Amino acid sequence: MKELNPHKVFVQYRDIMKPYEPVMGRKYTITHSDTTAELFVFVAENYAEDQITIMRDEVRVAWEENKKGLALIGSVIVDGKGVIGNAYIRNKIFYNEMPTALQALRQADRFLFDKEANLDNTTVFIHFISSNPAYDKTYDFGAIGIYK
Repeated sequence: MKELNPHKVFVQYRDIMKPYEPVMGRKYTITHSDTTAELFVFVAENYAEDQITIMRDEVRVAWEENKKGLALIGSVIVDGKGVIGNAYIRNKIFYNEMPTALQALRQADRFLFDKEANLDNTTVFIHFISSNPAYDKTYDFGAIGIYK
């Protein structure tokens, strides 16, 4: 995992979200700038649709309850109507860069994780959305705490 520069991660809390609460209902939209290598994490009740670009290279993640407790469930769009780029290349980039996106999430919302240390044990599942069964998969990226 490459080293994340915390000075290149920017967070914006929207709606009722605060740095420390609430956990449930918290949705993350993670975007980036190819030019500056900055990462932007929006924490809100809804995904930051106003930050979605024509490239559709955002990562969406939310806290959800499952059989085993809390999980971070997210998605990326590999291909589909209006999506620009080759599915094979997009899939590979999303998979290879997901640790960086998760580091950005963990860094941006560090106050929540510092207050609720047990949240670091939460498993992250990311669905790669594709019309091609070879790419349409859900990956287990492990506990969010490994991305500190």
